[in-house]
Amino acid sequence: MFIFSIVCIVGIAFLTGRIIRSMQESPIPVPEEGSKKGALVYPGNELSFTGTILTEVLVKRFTYFTALSSEEQERFLSRLKKFIASKTFIIHDSSGFREMPILISASAVQLSFGLKEYLLPFFRFIHIFPAEFVGVQPSIRVLAGNVSGNRIHVSWKHFLEGFQYPHDGENVGLHEMAHAYYFQNFETGANGDPTFVSHFPSFNNCGNKIFEQEKLPGNDFFSEYALTSFQEFWAESIERFFEKPAALKAAYPQLYSTMAALLNQDPLDHPGHLFQQQ
Repeated sequence: MFIFSIVCIVGIAFLTGRIIRSMQESPIPVPEEGSKKGALVYPGNELSFTGTILTEVLVKRFTYFTALSSEEQERFLSRLKKFIASKTFIIHDSSGFREMPILISASAVQLSFGLKEYLLPFFRFIHIFPAEFVGVQPSIRVLAGNVSGNRIHVSWKHFLEGFQYPHDGENVGLHEMAHAYYFQNFETGANGDPTFVSHFPSFNNCGNKIFEQEKLPGNDFFSEYALTSFQEFWAESIERFFEKPAALKAAYPQLYSTMAALLNQDPLDHPGHLFQQQ
């Protein structure tokens, strides 16, 4: 009965999910060893992507990168290489694409581009699933992504969808990285990024008012899911900040300015613009 229930849940999720175009890129070679339970395991420090490969992938898929100046792009690439090298990527499929570690890491670099501390050292493992996957704790549910322990889990189908539609305000990569950065800075006991930590109380104060306001009839800038907890509101605020900055600023100008200070960047001024050099 337990297995049957899981199969039913996955089936329903598959039938109701949106379909995106499949990837047609060169796959990462299957490693000779290191696989576990059918997964492909790639230590990031062994991937050794060249700057040319990283740039080709980013130019094709990542509009945030293409909007940067040449100097900013070099800074982005430097951070991206270091982020990839600091993680182990576990692909739960029979094949993997080189875009997987590159683009998922790039979403973390985008969020933290204005911050000094950006490597998320607590999160050593990034798990990549081909589509939605089943979580069993604290209850059985179908997920497009989540953060658990020192692991970040992402559905590749939903991740690509987020970047295929860069202005719809939905981006699972940015959403899960928002959870991870909050956890890294406030729950691990490690030294956090000074800009992020010092400005987050302002987000709390402003965001809590909007969180309650959005629950009232006639307010629907945030989704119902964002209103299930303040943590989900935080993660969705990140999605809106990067994908619908003008709409967020028009609806909640104080929240927008608070987030720009918190992340030390302003998408409306210029993607990658930093208030303070880091």
